[in-house]
Amino acid sequence: MNPELTQTALGIFLKRPIAGQVKSRLGAVLGYERAAELYACFIDDILDRFASLAEETILAYAPAEERPENWLPQIGESTVVWPQPESSLGERLALFFDHTFANTAAKRAVVIGTDSPTLPRDYLVEAFRILETDDCVIGPSADGGYYLLGLNSPQPQLFEGIDWSSPEVLQQTTQRIFESGLTMKTLPLWYDVDESDNLRMLRGHLSALAQSGQTDLPQRTRAWIAACDWFGPR
Repeated sequence: MNPELTQTALGIFLKRPIAGQVKSRLGAVLGYERAAELYACFIDDILDRFASLAEETILAYAPAEERPENWLPQIGESTVVWPQPESSLGERLALFFDHTFANTAAKRAVVIGTDSPTLPRDYLVEAFRILETDDCVIGPSADGGYYLLGLNSPQPQLFEGIDWSSPEVLQQTTQRIFESGLTMKTLPLWYDVDESDNLRMLRGHLSALAQSGQTDLPQRTRAWIAACDWFGPR
């Protein structure tokens, strides 16, 4: 077995792409159907690019009654799924790490969302490497949150008293890490795509990556953007 894959678990938090229930801020400007289509592209690209990275991949899906076997063609017999409970993001994250360390052989667990389709694969590889020597790893997001969190043991206190969906999430979480006496390293800053300005940046970023010869691109997202008339005349 590739040592890169040994004793690792990757959690991917995702929602069924239902119009009006995902990417609502983008939906307000794109239209909710188109925002859901774009989010479906994000999911497909992230699964294609990352699903084989760890020894075990766990799809943490919502809503709990919308089992991903019914809406994700990538789901196979070996795919592990975990329904997100109806609770705050912090509680869901804490429960995810509890579940992963209790029910898998993983000694290093990393969780990401589905809002960063261009996230470099190397960042996840580096996150698992960091967890060989440090207690946690965090990937800061440009909006003040984080796009990745990795732990080598359950740490429920890290998710308590956090002002979720605010620019304070990263600062408050790193403060919890410090107060807990844990060692931590950070990954490079990256960005989520939640607002119309983020979408315009994504379009330019994908164009620049392609022109520079980058091959590990989110192809479904790229195709959707190329066909979308929302950006105006080319």
